[in-house]
Amino acid sequence: MTQKVEVVRKILDSNDRLAAGNQARLDDMNVFSLNLMASPGAGKTSLILQTLSHLPPEIKVGVVESDSELVTIVADKIDEKGIALRS
Repeated sequence: MTQKVEVVRKILDSNDRLAAGNQARLDDMNVFSLNLMASPGAGKTSLILQTLSHLPPEIKVGVVESDSELVTIVADKIDEKGIALRS
């Protein structure tokens, strides 16, 4: 016999509220943000490098990385390609 469970509240409701608040703040400042997640080796760094190399110099770019070891790896790869980071 199958029993139904009534969902009273979404599990990620708190996360959704935080995300909406963050999005509203970014929108107020005319900031475009992108959350790029994938498995190691999926090509995230390559995508970032290609994107940076095609953006006009007046666009300011920032990258937030949660793995401190990867920050150095990505920064080194950007430097190797001669792509100037803008602040």
